[in-house]
Amino acid sequence: FVLIVAGNDTTTNLIANGAVLLALHPDQRRELAAEPSRIPAAVEEMVRFESPAQALPRIARRDVELHGVKVPAGAELKLLWGAANRDEREFDAPDRFDVRRDPKRHLAFGFGVHFCLGASLARLEARVAFEELLARFPHYEVQGRPGWLTSVWARAHDAVPIRLASSRPA
Repeated sequence: FVLIVAGNDTTTNLIANGAVLLALHPDQRRELAAEPSRIPAAVEEMVRFESPAQALPRIARRDVELHGVKVPAGAELKLLWGAANRDEREFDAPDRFDVRRDPKRHLAFGFGVHFCLGASLARLEARVAFEELLARFPHYEVQGRPGWLTSVWARAHDAVPIRLASSRPA
């Protein structure tokens, strides 16, 4: 059940967040429509920039010290992937969306033993979604500014109304 819900919500939100990002950056959308081979790297930037899963709690299994802070065994930690994916120590201009970026070390799918079981499927679904969307409707328009759901854990729009147009609007 968790895999079905997590995989459905996060992948849906990845595609919706990416569609909004490309609508807000039409020059980058044009580049991807002209060169669909660049879509996989663009999906990595989408998931880095607007990670559908922002945070999850973990319990420290043993005493540990992180950056001078002692964390006792049993303490609850909140891992903030959304913040880590905007870390200027890892990414140049981290608050800029750039489909030309190749963000190899983002944490949008977690890390180590907690790496997302469905990461490959999410990447595949998003790649295919954007290949088809940009091939068929390269000039789609997001209607208005979508709002964000209020959530500690997720980065998701409440709705993304899109007007599909296969050719440039008059």
